[in-house]
Amino acid sequence: MVEPVLKHPRRPKSYKDAVRIQERLKERLILEDKTGGVRLVAGADVSYDKGSDNFHAAAVVLKFPEMETIEEANASGKAPFPYIPGLLAFREGPIILRALKKLKNRPDVILIDGHGIAHPRGFGIASHIGVLTGIPTVGCAKTVLVGEFKEPGTRRGSKSPLFYKGAEVGRALRTKEKVKPVFVSAGHMVSLDRACEIALECCTKYRLPEPTRMAHILVNKVRKEALTPCPSPVGRGVKDCHSERSEESAFSKELRDIFNTLLKEYGPQRWWPGDTPFEVMVGAILTQNTSWTNVEKAISNLKRSDSLSPEAIDAMPEDRLAELIKPSGYFNIKAKRLKSFIKYFIESYGGKTGKMRKRDPAQIRRELLSVSGIGPETADSIMLYALEMPVFVVDAYTKRIFSRHGFFPPDCDYHEVQKFFMDSLPEDVKLYNEYHALIVRLAKERCVKKAGECQICILTGVKNP
Repeated sequence: MVEPVLKHPRRPKSYKDAVRIQERLKERLILEDKTGGVRLVAGADVSYDKGSDNFHAAAVVLKFPEMETIEEANASGKAPFPYIPGLLAFREGPIILRALKKLKNRPDVILIDGHGIAHPRGFGIASHIGVLTGIPTVGCAKTVLVGEFKEPGTRRGSKSPLFYKGAEVGRALRTKEKVKPVFVSAGHMVSLDRACEIALECCTKYRLPEPTRMAHILVNKVRKEALTPCPSPVGRGVKDCHSERSEESAFSKELRDIFNTLLKEYGPQRWWPGDTPFEVMVGAILTQNTSWTNVEKAISNLKRSDSLSPEAIDAMPEDRLAELIKPSGYFNIKAKRLKSFIKYFIESYGGKTGKMRKRDPAQIRRELLSVSGIGPETADSIMLYALEMPVFVVDAYTKRIFSRHGFFPPDCDYHEVQKFFMDSLPEDVKLYNEYHALIVRLAKERCVKKAGECQICILTGVKNP
């Protein structure tokens, strides 16, 4: 049984509260190697039920270095904390500890599919679990959270340092020839050299270490077995069953307070400007790397030439289209992008937005992202504003404002920021629409790129201390 040497911290009340708890736990972090003779290694992983806060954790113990599985355990529950980059341990830590507690064999080392000290504050989920259990832990992640590295050599065992703020916080480790490296960092009571040795010895036929790979397989099996058909009495659909939230998180309240403050200050923004859904689609593509004023001029040119329709743009020579949209900047590139989008739009949906609205949003997003020149922000803008699908649009303004208010790091990934908002807010097209528009308004008027008016920001004091 893996009994924690420290009780898991209370549920944080806010982002700043979570960071304070994280910093206190970090004081107990040991980065000297205490692994000794390793006989048993464990891996842990977490999986979520789609569309709900239900999730599952699995822990698998294997002999080392034989990689023979000797024990498995799992636990299920509801996520106690929203997804916030850099604070994953508060969301997944408790359920992992519950799974570990069910083990009869105490492992000598635990491998976590996540980061140790390769983290914005040097204390990722691997370090978090290590400090609470008192067991050496290794972070072995599939992607980088922070830092920069050079591609390691192609041979198995090749590695290169991962630097963050001038310090080596981890290594990119090639565990198999001709496959992407994994990113290893010390979690707790292990040196970086030893962490890499253990991670590499745990990798047999696959890119990922066997402990975390086997935990991943087990947790997904547990998740699938736990899924039961959602009851659907008269008047209640499946969507309703999955969209209920048992409790509003502290972050949900903070985000709602911010929204209400902005709405009171600026009023409804009535976005997106456009007479038809198709015009909104065109505007979303043309607004890349330019101001909306320039987009309006380009759209006016299309209207005056009676060319603002899928059929007209499809039939138009590309150089003529570039001439009409010239005010939007990068007009040759944007003409190609518009042409690519129109081809997809006509071939897949006959140029009818109504047909697109009937498709699954996830499928539409995949299709849009496959169109040349359309990235996540443009795809999501088309989905939200033209197709009225519930997806939160993230842009540079969103990252700027909310990183300055301490919700996440300024270099946070687009999809991590989007997930934070969509996990913390109800699924509501109108709310997502208005919220994004208000964020843009605030950023343009006050929270400017070089020097925001932070001392007189209307959001100062909205967040809990």
